Amino acid sequence: MVFGTNPDVDSLVEIPPRASVKDYYRILKTHGRYDLVVNEMLNDRTAIYSFIFGKKRLGAIDESLSGAWVKKLIYTHYIKEQHRFEHKMSRVARMLDTIDVNCIARLVSPEELLPSAVQKRLPSNYIVVHAPSSNEIKQWPVSYWVEVINRLISSGYNIVLSGAKLERDETIVEQIISQVPESNQLVSVLGELSLAQTSVLIKHSDGFLGPDSGPGHLASGYSIPIVSIISVAPASMWSPWPYEEPIDVTNNLYSNGVSSQRVANIRLVQSERNCVPCYKNRCQISDDVYSPCLQDIKPDNVVSAVLEMMPLESINE
Repeated sequence: MVFGTNPDVDSLVEIPPRASVKDYYRILKTHGRYDLVVNEMLNDRTAIYSFIFGKKRLGAIDESLSGAWVKKLIYTHYIKEQHRFEHKMSRVARMLDTIDVNCIARLVSPEELLPSAVQKRLPSNYIVVHAPSSNEIKQWPVSYWVEVINRLISSGYNIVLSGAKLERDETIVEQIISQVPESNQLVSVLGELSLAQTSVLIKHSDGFLGPDSGPGHLASGYSIPIVSIISVAPASMWSPWPYEEPIDVTNNLYSNGVSSQRVANIRLVQSERNCVPCYKNRCQISDDVYSPCLQDIKPDNVVSAVLEMMPLESINE
């Protein structure tokens, strides 16, 4: 569970996807109304939840959507949605500003002890490589991953491959393993770890390499170097937030369409195409298996980023 080990979360109240009036009454009877409900979602359902369960209500309103005037009546405090690919961390900080609460710029990743069988197989020093993306349009080519991993192993790095117990993750990671010569410098924990255990794996690593995915955001909860391969999503909105980097709500921390940029412990690599970011579910200009914007990001770019952010000499000290 994402919130299970978060010290700031006391309890979790689950609401059925198709909640009835009876469900609302049961939750109200059990928990009562809260002093404050914070809702960062824009949809109507969560606005209704806020109205029912909160004495005071903090939310976000997109004035370009119908019904915005109703939400202005629902929320006692709110921010207006900005259409500039604002980073989620900055957006949350703006929300908290309305109630005079400072935002601590740090992601709290869930944690759970690694299985002893996995611990025994881990090298003393390693970097975590997470190759699978959540869907095809975000997937960096397998052949590129193979080249990067081969070159990093040849340079002396120990690599731990992560991945969930999902068909997509299994297919990607197994394709990579089948094309990389067998080596004691390569360990796969594919399908062996929970989300919280993956956090701990990353926490004790010497760095993380992967796409703009869940594990990449887990990594941002720790002061380790991160190389993030950005695809169709706006870098300014979804890139991992640098560890404890102060928030400036007036400016985007990252730029979109810049081939390489570094902020603190994060190095981003992305395409410079004019269509980036497109924020689409499928490429609008190509039917290739891999999106052209991801094919633009060559293995050389990624290897160079790893060598810069995770120099072998500092790992082996």
